[in-house]
Amino acid sequence: MHLTCLFLLICTLNFATSVERTVSDATVSSTLARLPFFGGGVGQLLRYIRPLDTVNGNQRRSELRSELDINYISYRGSQLWKLNFNATRMVNDDDEDEDDVNQKTSAIMPGPTDAEFSQMVERYGTEVWNINQDGIDILIDQKNVAAAREFMDKASFSYNIMIDDIEKAIDETYTEAVVQDSGLMELNNNSHPWMEREGVLMTWRRYHDHADIQQFLQNILETHSDLVEIIQIGLTRNKRPLEVLRVSNGNPNNWAIFVDAGLQARDWLSPAAVTYAISKLTWLWSMNELDRHMRHIDWYFLPITNPDGYQYSRLTDRLWTKNRNYDSSTGCYGVNLDRNFDQGWSQSGGSSANPCKNLYSGSNSFTEIETRAMRNFLVSLGKDYLGAYISFGGYGQSITYPWGDADYVTENQRQLKQTGREAVRNLRRLNHAEYSLGTSYRQKLARPGNSADWVQQRIEPQFVYNVFLKDQGRYGYLMPPHYIVESGEEAYDFLSTIAKNLK
Repeated sequence: MHLTCLFLLICTLNFATSVERTVSDATVSSTLARLPFFGGGVGQLLRYIRPLDTVNGNQRRSELRSELDINYISYRGSQLWKLNFNATRMVNDDDEDEDDVNQKTSAIMPGPTDAEFSQMVERYGTEVWNINQDGIDILIDQKNVAAAREFMDKASFSYNIMIDDIEKAIDETYTEAVVQDSGLMELNNNSHPWMEREGVLMTWRRYHDHADIQQFLQNILETHSDLVEIIQIGLTRNKRPLEVLRVSNGNPNNWAIFVDAGLQARDWLSPAAVTYAISKLTWLWSMNELDRHMRHIDWYFLPITNPDGYQYSRLTDRLWTKNRNYDSSTGCYGVNLDRNFDQGWSQSGGSSANPCKNLYSGSNSFTEIETRAMRNFLVSLGKDYLGAYISFGGYGQSITYPWGDADYVTENQRQLKQTGREAVRNLRRLNHAEYSLGTSYRQKLARPGNSADWVQQRIEPQFVYNVFLKDQGRYGYLMPPHYIVESGEEAYDFLSTIAKNLK
């Protein structure tokens, strides 16, 4: 069975539903740094001041998150597996394009493997996190782990346990990276002054609440008032502002580049990486150290596109991915914002019509405040001004361009491919990061209703990209905070590549 057909099967299965889980009192062996979450007001501040309970004098109980929300959802004992495509045959192609080379994992060999993949996912999988050239990253609930192992003992393909305990990995995302573990040794000689802004709560050594990010944007506005303005393009269901940061020298001949992050609530890395890029950009600009091609751009940043979902992920359900809209007919919450745009909306495969599923695309396109706000703002920029649209997210280390709803090509695909190859080479030189490149459909398979496809179809700027940041499945959506700075540098480098190629 062809990989695409397998994916269509997977998309009909039971992805994650928001099932209530019992809060576990199990202990964790690692000591966790207690972090401030002041966005919730005095109540959270008091919880910060009060120390965590301890067990046996030195082990902290798994109450780090229960103090933020006593009803938080626990994933203790759940695991992340990678089902390997080691029973596949390679597709030989005389065209050795770089992105074609990345795609040489096509059809599964004849035999029982295709059925086994489907059975494994359907019977034991809670959610498919990612599909790439290596295999399928699948979340296994604790109650299914033993049975899944028994199944795999007889299967004709292999698997790797990437995360042995999801809850422990979640706890690690609340810690603060120390310099020795974060690739930040060079900070000792103040080589990254944009990370040490006075009066800013953001450190890029840990993940921050939405309120901290708002405070950072306000500080950027006050510090660089000659370059920066904040444009509120909407208010979410929970009255959180959707704020776009504009950075510009006011030159009327500038191209505009729109950058968003955090469409998926559980993706904490892309908002952190984009705010890092903002801090570096504005700092270098104010110091007259910014490259010329970066100064001749009107930058528009929406660092958190899904603030309600993001904050719910911070406090209650770490793996929540949708926004927080309420469906009264089912009692379920949320729409997947990256399936709610009006390009290929609600096509079968890659989205769901069930409000309780993670891939729920909404009752119609643009039903959500967040997607309508983006649509209205992007349309106001227009084709003659908007030179590029870039959406950062997690995960997979992949740079993709339209289309995502079907295996077609765009009129500007040659230009997208050429500039994408340059970006891949630059990222490799930057820190040996290996990013794959290709159309969204080939890299990620079906993603109907995604934002990049809509921008390509409706506005047609020169460049439209999704950039899926680290990693390739070792941590998935639960990237430890010591990867923030590295990812921020990659985000900045990618933006620089696009700015340099705008004509």
